[in-house]
Amino acid sequence: MVRTTKAVARRIPLHMLREHPSLHWPPGIEPNPAWAGPSPEVPEPTKIVLKKVELAAEKEGGSHLVLIGEYDGNPYRTTLAVDDPALLPNLHGTLRRCVGETIAAIGAHRISRELRLV
Repeated sequence: MVRTTKAVARRIPLHMLREHPSLHWPPGIEPNPAWAGPSPEVPEPTKIVLKKVELAAEKEGGSHLVLIGEYDGNPYRTTLAVDDPALLPNLHGTLRRCVGETIAAIGAHRISRELRLV
């Protein structure tokens, strides 16, 4: 099919989730806490499949996300905070749409500056 309209360039370019300046990607790598699970083995963070994302609030440390993933049939969990707390609800919505994908695949998604999937 022939395109009849011209593509319009975005004023603000998209970038990958793992490259967002307010995130410390991937989860489970410093400064985020390591993935913790029933096994003493610490899995490779990019091979974990995301199963659940929860928004948690702390009294002193601010809000953060609790990520629950699965690696080799075992559940693992970690937390993920952002430098700008105003972006946390958008990140929560974005990661909820990515449940079932590996952390590596999630990091490759194109997002807007506000951490929304495009």
